[in-house]
Amino acid sequence: MTDTASIHDATPEHVFFGSNFMLPHNASAWSMAGMDPHRKGFMTNTGIMRFMAGNRTRVYALGAVFIFVLWANVVTPLWADDYCRTIPFDLKNTFHIVYGNYFYWTGRYFTTLITFLVLELHAYGSIFIFDILNTVIFCLLVHNVCMICRNVSISDQNTSNGFWDIIFVFLAVWWIPRDISEVALWKTGAIGYLWPMTGELWILRQVLARRLPFGVLSCGFAFFIATFLEPLSLMISMVLIGSAISSYRHKDPVALPFIGAHVLGTLFLWLAPGNYVRARTMEHDTLLTRLDGVFGNLGSLFDLYWLPFVIILLICHVSVTADMTQRHRMWKNIAIFTACAVTYMMILLLFPRSSLAARVSFPASIYLVCVLGILFINRANHPALRNRMVGIGISGLVIWHICICVPDLLRLAHISAIWNQQARIAGAGFEDVTLPRVTMGPHHKILYVHKDILFVGISPDPHNMMNVCFARALGIKSVHSQGE
Repeated sequence: MTDTASIHDATPEHVFFGSNFMLPHNASAWSMAGMDPHRKGFMTNTGIMRFMAGNRTRVYALGAVFIFVLWANVVTPLWADDYCRTIPFDLKNTFHIVYGNYFYWTGRYFTTLITFLVLELHAYGSIFIFDILNTVIFCLLVHNVCMICRNVSISDQNTSNGFWDIIFVFLAVWWIPRDISEVALWKTGAIGYLWPMTGELWILRQVLARRLPFGVLSCGFAFFIATFLEPLSLMISMVLIGSAISSYRHKDPVALPFIGAHVLGTLFLWLAPGNYVRARTMEHDTLLTRLDGVFGNLGSLFDLYWLPFVIILLICHVSVTADMTQRHRMWKNIAIFTACAVTYMMILLLFPRSSLAARVSFPASIYLVCVLGILFINRANHPALRNRMVGIGISGLVIWHICICVPDLLRLAHISAIWNQQARIAGAGFEDVTLPRVTMGPHHKILYVHKDILFVGISPDPHNMMNVCFARALGIKSVHSQGE
């Protein structure tokens, strides 16, 4: 990693997590960053203006992303498992449930604990606090993708288009995964998938930049984040072990405490007795069945929503000459992220096919987003006309994004609000409640998950687990749906 790349990638978390971030030692590196160590004030006026202008555009872009994602979080209602965890707050009972889950259902101890605490305290405003925190984490994911792509860029890269870089990555993070609503807006799903993906991508970013931290806080974070998502945790632990071996062979410092903490977190997650208790309740399948499920999931990562992003990349790269060394470096790192996506999907062979929900493929989709990000962020300097075409293309994507997402999310919020209102009125005397049946999608499904839509309808069976949780959360005897 070059000295100037270190300057571009300097962020507050390097200090917080105890990174071994080093300042450049030669005058040319300071000069390229707009700084001059031999001049009074340390930073030239030109450097200050360039720094402020570049960061201002990034702030505007991340601010726009933050506002939209916060709105999306706020309007997204509780669904399915969310209702099952809105029980009266009792800390002793909560730890008892989470402890039981660890030994009899799932090893995701901290995931389950956080979810219960957030939803149990809903009467005290915890949902809104969660919405803000979840939005921040989503923005951190977008930031991490941008930075991990910039980490592999050339040192004299033009960074004047930082605004479009962030918007492009945000749109890709939203539309490339199969079901962003389930992994980023649904309360239970966001804690279980968005949060670990953001944390583990930050760790991968440190590995690629060869600056794994040594601090106590960073080790605690590594253990914590490794306990969230089994296949992702295992893959990053493998990457960290490989990084340690490589550093040892090159006689570089090895961040053994950090790597050890992450591996311990992976073991804590994978060796939980609950994982094996639950596995025995699932239908036994063969290797061929699992292969069919994994390859089906792998194929479903690619759909028509890739098309607008591919078109924008074609505008950036067709008929553009680039230095062969730079291009080789870019394709080498594209291969790294492609390998990460494929490796993650292959790890899913360890799990029964019945457990491979669409949301499980989210990390693989983010690694593919990194591929798109590398191609876009590291594009060559273009003439004004081509830059204008790129800007128009992304602006069109933003309009398309808003025209689809806003009506979808408002419709889902309206359905949930009507159900809650009708259930409370009809069930004021703790009675059985009948709600009109609502379905979603071309096949009229009660459970429908696709891109920005997560819908879990009320079943005709009052004994359905989701119906029971909904009724308990609203304080009614029972609930079921009936066709009009």
